[in-house]
Amino acid sequence: MFAKPRPKKSLLPPPSKKRKAVSAVEEVNFDFDARQDYLTGFHKRKLQRVKWAQEQAAKKAREDRIEMRKQVRQERQKEVEEHVKAVTALLEEAQAADSDNDQEFQGEDFEEWDGIKDQAQDKAQTDVLDYEDEYIDEDRYTTVKVEAISVTRDGFEKLHNDGGEANDNEDEAKAKRYAEEKAAAEKDKTRKERPKKKPKFRYESKVERQLNDRRGKAKKKARFKD
Repeated sequence: MFAKPRPKKSLLPPPSKKRKAVSAVEEVNFDFDARQDYLTGFHKRKLQRVKWAQEQAAKKAREDRIEMRKQVRQERQKEVEEHVKAVTALLEEAQAADSDNDQEFQGEDFEEWDGIKDQAQDKAQTDVLDYEDEYIDEDRYTTVKVEAISVTRDGFEKLHNDGGEANDNEDEAKAKRYAEEKAAAEKDKTRKERPKKKPKFRYESKVERQLNDRRGKAKKKARFKD
């Protein structure tokens, strides 16, 4: 019914029906070393993969630890800030309460408290103690003096000072006399115990030996004559 359309002509040249010339392979070489490495390198390559996986796992674990420490540090810093705020608020409240109390008690007079008076203590102070004891040991001589004192705010005070200087002088004289006696006894002891010196050994000279020999010979002759 309808006529077929005319086919369009292509602008390209028609393909050639001849085969392209393929360059022939001149030589094929087989690499035995590469083949040997491939066949014997399975275990080596497996160890390399395991090592690489371990390094990646360690790297990831380190990054996780760093992140965790960062979070913990931030949380602690936040807790410290909250604690500081709470303590500051408490201090402000305490200072406000103290200032109110100071204003209430300001201007009032208070009597100074001297403490509780003890009658037994007053009675004990009236009993005056004053005596001396002497203690003599092999190497020491000691005199103990007991006196009654009273306790005041200024310190310790003696109840009486009668004859104090005389007793002190007497004690010093006794101590000095005892020290002199002890020194003399030790000196005598060292003199008695001192060992006698041995005569120093000395070699005789040639002249002395000749004289001694002559004397010995003369004594022998005198004995024979007798």
